[in-house]
Amino acid sequence: MRLMRYLEHSELGRGLWTFRREFLWVGLFSLVANLLMLTPTLYMLQVFDRVMLSQSEVTLITLTLVMVLFTVVMAIAELVRSRLLVRAGVRFDEALNARVFDASFSAHLAQDGASATRAFSDLTNLRQFLTGNGVFTFFDLPWMPIYLAVLFLMHPLLGWAGIGFTLLLIALAIGSHWLTATLHERSSDSELQANSYLGSKLRHAEAVESMGMLPNLRRRWIGLVATQFHRREQSHEQQHRMQALGKFLQYSQQSLILALGAWLAVRGEISLGAMIASNALMANALRPISSLVGTWKQFIEARQAYKRLDKVIGSSRSLP
Repeated sequence: MRLMRYLEHSELGRGLWTFRREFLWVGLFSLVANLLMLTPTLYMLQVFDRVMLSQSEVTLITLTLVMVLFTVVMAIAELVRSRLLVRAGVRFDEALNARVFDASFSAHLAQDGASATRAFSDLTNLRQFLTGNGVFTFFDLPWMPIYLAVLFLMHPLLGWAGIGFTLLLIALAIGSHWLTATLHERSSDSELQANSYLGSKLRHAEAVESMGMLPNLRRRWIGLVATQFHRREQSHEQQHRMQALGKFLQYSQQSLILALGAWLAVRGEISLGAMIASNALMANALRPISSLVGTWKQFIEARQAYKRLDKVIGSSRSLP
């Protein structure tokens, strides 16, 4: 409800809200895809715990055919939800292009060259995020507790280990936001300032050359670009550090969960199939958070683009 009220008070938000049906369908196909992602786990359990003991080739063939069928359905669900978002992105562009053009023109008339220049690139960034892989993370996150619950059914220690790694990755995602959001915003502001400065001077290129101002303007622009590159480098370095830490947690988690499963199997508390399946299940459980850490930069860019675009559209008037 809070999200609905927020969108209703924003012209851009109301434009996004018109695509709620497409997002509902994406959520439905995400449900199908995430349920079918349990197929490899169940397949491993059946192969190791039933086929290996019974030595039945018929059972193996039947299980394999069912697994392939479910995997094909899962791939189709992934494809359909991707196509839904791409089509929604095209319609989003078509619905807002004219309004963004009017807003950009009004900003230019109001001598706000920075907003006028940035409006269409902000629209492109927002559309690319809404149609990219990053948005799927938010549809997959609600399924993480389901995977953790299945781990608890296998063995409580596996479930608690899953919760521990989940909390570590959540802390990493929050830390990534705190450490990179401000740096990335400053980098974007510096880039916009440098581009706006260059654009305003190029519009008066003849006057600049005739008055002998070119060397001073060049030094000023080089200084702005140097500041932009320095801030961008800081932002990228911090992001790469967080991604490296995320990969360390991801890869170490796989080995540690396998070791824990092997220890439980040696003690006779779980089967060999559960040991193998728990590793794949843990990877599925942590995949959305790992994706969130990897796509956090795109999320920040999209959020900043939304705020700037909403401000430009809200402060402008519709042109005839």
